[in-house]
Amino acid sequence: MPGPRVTAQVNAVWRRVERWLARRAPVTFKRLRPPARPLDIARSEAAMGLRFPHDLRASLLRHDGGGSWGFGPAPFYELMSAKDIRSEWKMLCGDGNDLLDDWWNGHLIPFAYANDGGNLFVDTRTGKTGEFFNEEGLTLEGDVVWPSYLALLKATARSLETGRPIRGWRPKVVKGELEWESTRG
Repeated sequence: MPGPRVTAQVNAVWRRVERWLARRAPVTFKRLRPPARPLDIARSEAAMGLRFPHDLRASLLRHDGGGSWGFGPAPFYELMSAKDIRSEWKMLCGDGNDLLDDWWNGHLIPFAYANDGGNLFVDTRTGKTGEFFNEEGLTLEGDVVWPSYLALLKATARSLETGRPIRGWRPKVVKGELEWESTRG
């Protein structure tokens, strides 16, 4: 189980996100998944031979993913369930692509799908986030890098509440669903 301090921080951020979604984007709010079972997280960790960072584990215990193309960080990500994290990690580690083997290693935990085929991941050695796409490999710099999963979640909540862009993307609601629109002309 994650520590009580991290759990309290993650839950506080999720309450902010949930309040905003319930009021402004109720369709997206209804898609949020229920909490992961601790057993599902433990099975994923055991299969991967890794421990999830405490902030990711606490988040999964609040919502086991964002729901079918529901909530996710900007611009077009969907948070994964504990089972999906394990499946995606296994696929990435066992792809057999020599180029992929040079980029990917077992210390990276994918936690969000991109709707155009990539992943956000957290590096278990540093706690930082990054991005992976087959065509481009790993991105460890720029807009997709955050000091931690929790930092990304906090920035997302702040953007929702204020309407200010998060690294070039502003929240927008269309027919009760959260979308992200580019502010880069």
